[in-house]
Amino acid sequence: MDKLRIYITKKNQIWTMGEKEALLEYLDGEDDEILQFAVPDKDFAIILKNDLTYSVVSTRQEAVDFISNIYRNYSVYQNNDDRSYITRDDHERKYFTSADAQADGVFDYIFVPKGKYYITKYGKIFAVGNSEQEMQQKMYEHYKAKYTFSY
Repeated sequence: MDKLRIYITKKNQIWTMGEKEALLEYLDGEDDEILQFAVPDKDFAIILKNDLTYSVVSTRQEAVDFISNIYRNYSVYQNNDDRSYITRDDHERKYFTSADAQADGVFDYIFVPKGKYYITKYGKIFAVGNSEQEMQQKMYEHYKAKYTFSY
């Protein structure tokens, strides 16, 4: 099966299956470029990172799987423990007070009150919030990956 060629401006995601030169007028500055991708048919998904074209995949499910894979290193937790001072890089180590943490030689901790949520990347806490949805939004803000679907 022949693959279709699509051309996309990196910054504005303006795309065509026609001629690459048709997009020249849509380039947005010296650091913008026209990207070329091969797709099997007109159903494809454009993956964005920081709102710029990152990749193109053949199906919506591939895009969902790709982005899930990107976020696999993030985890959202809720502190259900009365110990509210959590070591930033080892969230299993918790203390009742900051003095307890310091007495144990821990100086990089974060205050997470009981019932609050926190998010980790590669096991290191980087944000605290009130809900799981808020933490998922922080995860998106941190990586900024999403996709758009064509046809």
